[in-house]
Amino acid sequence: MYIKSTKWDKVFSKYVRTRDLWTCQRCGSVHLPNSQGLHNSHFVGRGKYATRFDEDNCEALCYGCHRHLGSNPVLHKDHKVEKLGQERFDALMERSRQLTKRNKVLTKEFYVTLKQKLEEINGKRR
Repeated sequence: MYIKSTKWDKVFSKYVRTRDLWTCQRCGSVHLPNSQGLHNSHFVGRGKYATRFDEDNCEALCYGCHRHLGSNPVLHKDHKVEKLGQERFDALMERSRQLTKRNKVLTKEFYVTLKQKLEEINGKRR
């Protein structure tokens, strides 16, 4: 099932990759800013609006690691638990079970907040 990427997704994706210093969080490969070889990987799929923009749900992964973990659910879970710790992972899973409607998330205010977070993180890195 294809899920359309929105302007919120684009800003959030850039935020996550910037937060992670344009570095794959599995293999450590470093990418140039705005590189298409580095993805914003969601552990819980983007179809779940409760966790679509959850920072614990997302991390920067290179194309190869994204494909590898995406095709190996047990390894992906182990990787995520290692990154977050069991307690944060369990909390993420609990949040992912909440029903959240698209129009409750994709608001103008949320978009402005995402843009501000991206600007802040970029400002700290200069």
